[in-house]
Amino acid sequence: MRKKGFLIATSAGFAAAMPGAQAADMPIKAPRYLEPAAASWAGWYIGAHAGAVWQNTQTDTLGGVGGKSFPFSLGSTSASNTGFIGGGQIGYNWQRGNFVFGLEADISGLTSKTSAGLLFYETTTLESKIRWLSTVRTRFGLAVGDTMAYMTAGVAFGGVKNSINNFDDIPGANYSASKTKVGWTVGGGVEHMLNRNWTIGLEGLFVDLGKSTVTGGTKTTRFSNQAVIGRLKLNYKF
Repeated sequence: MRKKGFLIATSAGFAAAMPGAQAADMPIKAPRYLEPAAASWAGWYIGAHAGAVWQNTQTDTLGGVGGKSFPFSLGSTSASNTGFIGGGQIGYNWQRGNFVFGLEADISGLTSKTSAGLLFYETTTLESKIRWLSTVRTRFGLAVGDTMAYMTAGVAFGGVKNSINNFDDIPGANYSASKTKVGWTVGGGVEHMLNRNWTIGLEGLFVDLGKSTVTGGTKTTRFSNQAVIGRLKLNYKF
C-alpha cells in the first residue's frame, strides 16, 4: 500500500508540475512600445537673432598729380573690428525623411566699423561701416531626432558707408559714399527643437558685399566689404 501510495503521489506531482514547465518553456513576448513620431521641421517659422559680427576691410588708395592724372599708389591698408548684430528672420521648410530643405530671409542691424590710417598721410583716416544687412538663402539640412545640422548659401544685400576723412582743417576735405551693395553669403548651423513650436540654433555666415570706391580730392580709395557673423537664433514654428 505504501509503495502504491508513493507512486500515486509521485505521478500527481509530475502532472501538477507539467503545466508550469510547459509555460516556462514558452517564449516570452517582449512588450510593444510605441515609437515616438519623428520630429517635423516642415512649415513656416519666424524668429529673432543676436550675435557678433567681425568686419574686415581692405583698401587700396591711388593719388594723382595735377588732379586725377598720373595716378600712383598711396598704400594699402587692412583693418578689422568686432560689433553687434541683431534682427529677425522668416522661413519655410520642406522635409522628406531626415532631409530638410528650406528658404530663409533675414534683416539685421550692425554696429561694426573699421578704421585705418593711410601710410603716407597720417592725417587721413579710411573708415568703412556696414549699417544693415539682409540675406535670402537656401538651407539644406540633415535632421537626427530633434536636432538638425545644415548648410546655407544665398544672396546678400547691405547698406555700406565708406569714408575718406582728412583732418587738415580744409573745408570740404572729407568724402564719403553710402551705397546699397549686393553680394553673396555662405555658412552653416545647428538647430534644436525645444518642443513642437520652438527651436533654438547657432549659425555662422561669411558675407562678401564686393568692393566700393570713394574719390576725394586727388585720392581715390577702393574698399572691400566683408564680414563674418556668429549669431544665436530663436524661432517659433507654426
